[in-house]
Amino acid sequence: MEYEHEFMEIFSWLPVKSIYKFSSLSKQFSQIPFDNFFVKMQCEKTQLVGDKDFFIQLDTNSRPPYSKILKFDSCIRNSIDGLQVPYSSLEFIARTGRVLASSNGLVCCQKFIDDINPLFICNPATQYWLEISYPDGFNSERDLRIIFECNNVDKITDDFMLMSIMWPSHWGSDPLCKIYSPREKIWKDGGRIKIGRGRNLCHKRALCQNGVVYLISDTGRYFREGPFFWPYIVAYDVENCVTKFLKLPENSRRGIHDRGCRISIFKWGNSGNSMQSICLVKLNKNVFSIWVLCDEEKSSWHQVFEMHVEDMGLEGSDLVVAGFTVLNGKFLLIATDLLVYQYNLSSESSGKVEKICGHACGGYVFFHSFSSTLRSCGDGAKKLSAR
Repeated sequence: MEYEHEFMEIFSWLPVKSIYKFSSLSKQFSQIPFDNFFVKMQCEKTQLVGDKDFFIQLDTNSRPPYSKILKFDSCIRNSIDGLQVPYSSLEFIARTGRVLASSNGLVCCQKFIDDINPLFICNPATQYWLEISYPDGFNSERDLRIIFECNNVDKITDDFMLMSIMWPSHWGSDPLCKIYSPREKIWKDGGRIKIGRGRNLCHKRALCQNGVVYLISDTGRYFREGPFFWPYIVAYDVENCVTKFLKLPENSRRGIHDRGCRISIFKWGNSGNSMQSICLVKLNKNVFSIWVLCDEEKSSWHQVFEMHVEDMGLEGSDLVVAGFTVLNGKFLLIATDLLVYQYNLSSESSGKVEKICGHACGGYVFFHSFSSTLRSCGDGAKKLSAR
């Protein structure tokens, strides 16, 4: 069925919840959410806007993994439609598994119980999910290191990159990665990620952007000298099986070995942004510092932000930051043990944090960014089951 171009263009800028509402107005509009051309257009427009919603869950690096705490909220409130993920979807994910990664409207999760298909891809906005097996050779849930990214919409709407890093038991050995083929529904051998005999890598903080997987090292002081004395980033080109080591900016090194210092990497900008890159966030002595990677070949960085949490409006001598993330290069999300705040990193920022919501994760918070799209989970996806 063909639709008026004007309607298609307007609707494609809307989140899923609003599209469903409009599609119920007439028979002519009823098939819009299922039209492949429109789905692709809506995903494309959403990527231009970037993620503005997020999941909050207990950081399983710090606590037992089987917590069913899961919350959803947004940096930008929509007074008409409210939050863009139905409560039934949140309830389903919370009781079924934990979120491992999120990309362009899809989330990758791991089930709480043993199952022949213990992984699943889910679109919580459309309420569909697709079950996936573990790769061959997988020994236990502790070995699971998942990297997930939806491919650009100029390829195909149900295409995504799902990688499992199989970490060897011998310290210092290069890990093997396996790539899941959505079309063939099988895992295939990837390549080995050359990490050298360097530092431990923080798998939970890994991300994938433009076909490159980035992993940041820890900050422990267990080298006295040598090439791995300072923390660094491993950049692995999935298609070419090539690994690069990226140096962190020199002015980030001060205090980086301190016991309370925390560093992490996040995406900077969105898929429609020509300035799309990654950023390094350092938190030390309640001071946030942010650098953006300008040139990967030269490991060139540009510092864009530095501020003490008190200057942002967060006060208290015993203030503890429980978690943080960056969305689109625009928002810095900061969680304390009870509340989540956002700080606008753009030039028009008021210079103060804004309270968004509360949470029940205590001092161990992990964020996953999200955007509401019609993106398909792939062939064989089924509707989420009611309780």
